[in-house]
Amino acid sequence: MTELQQNFKSISERMQRNFSEKEHLFHYPPCVVPAWETIINKMIERVEEWNANNPENHHLRFFQIKEKFGHLTVYLEPVNGSGVVETPDEIRKEINTLAKEANRLCRICGAQKVETVHDSRVQYRCLDHYDTGERWRIREC
Repeated sequence: MTELQQNFKSISERMQRNFSEKEHLFHYPPCVVPAWETIINKMIERVEEWNANNPENHHLRFFQIKEKFGHLTVYLEPVNGSGVVETPDEIRKEINTLAKEANRLCRICGAQKVETVHDSRVQYRCLDHYDTGERWRIREC
């Protein structure tokens, strides 16, 4: 059993505490997937950095951080009343790149997935959890 599996509940609770402390950065509370904690924290740091380095009329927040079809999906939005219509490409691309990194991590143990062929399809899977039904149930949204 990995450290992630042993500490799943405490990591989930820690993520929820951290998200509540940074409530101003979220329109909706983010999905809690302990294997993705590091990636989500990097995204939060990047948005905080963006907001610190840009004038107030260009501040952003997360509209949603969620799991959709097994992938980390992130939507950014301008802070209400900021006058910005679209999210700048620079930050949007950085956040999407980080989200893609999360898709290569096993949500059960946090290990890097490897490229496999399953039912004639190329997929990325953790070899330890290759055929378990667990992979779709590891989240709190």
